[in-house]
Amino acid sequence: MKPNFETILIHCSSLSKLMTEPKLKADKEAGNLSATAKAHLIEVYAEQLFDFKKELDNKYIRKGNEMEGEAIEQLGMILKLPLEKNQQTFSNEYFIGTPDIDFKPICLDTKCSYDWLSFLKNIDGDLDDTYEAQMQGYLDLLGYTKGYIAYLLLDTPIDQIQFEHSKLLRSMNVISEESPEFIKAWEEKEKSLIFSNQPIEDRILLFEVNYDVDFVYNAKKKVEKSREFLEDFYNKHKSFNQNTIKNIIHETTKH
Repeated sequence: MKPNFETILIHCSSLSKLMTEPKLKADKEAGNLSATAKAHLIEVYAEQLFDFKKELDNKYIRKGNEMEGEAIEQLGMILKLPLEKNQQTFSNEYFIGTPDIDFKPICLDTKCSYDWLSFLKNIDGDLDDTYEAQMQGYLDLLGYTKGYIAYLLLDTPIDQIQFEHSKLLRSMNVISEESPEFIKAWEEKEKSLIFSNQPIEDRILLFEVNYDVDFVYNAKKKVEKSREFLEDFYNKHKSFNQNTIKNIIHETTKH
């Protein structure tokens, strides 16, 4: 069954992909979609028509997913607020999303850094465009004017620590994990996996995000463009082989 592309909603976590600019000046001026946006919309198309989802799985994503609950707990302790994980998915005519924390009148979202370097680089840089756009979408859904994104550096999940332990042991030519050589190597490795030996105040960064009317307006325009793209893509997909098949049949029936 053909989906109703006129009502397709874009996930807040994907908004930054739609907002990337096309390379050609004429396309920029016309508000056209970029190659990055189109590539994402093809993923949306595959999910809508064929229930196919691109799987994203690596140690960074797994840590973020597994530590989300603790991140919210630690953030609540720092802010001295009774924060809880939001379970509700919100939607409007354009966006859909599930913010981590809905604490009226603010929205909070947590991001778990993998190690010290991925955490500390945020101090001297701007907020990641992906997270900025995501929060703008959440604020529009909730009707709030202010949100906060919290980067936290938490211990690596125990299953990943065990995996790294086994991986290091296999890579070293030692008799057992009791070997002094292995113990020393593991102590060094743990420094990139365990961070709770440092104060939580040093392992959290809060970024304020104010609702941007212009950004959200342009994002909604991009959603409208996305719906047009999906409709056109569907028609191209369904008619792609028609002329070629006719030509093949014609060529083969002449002989």
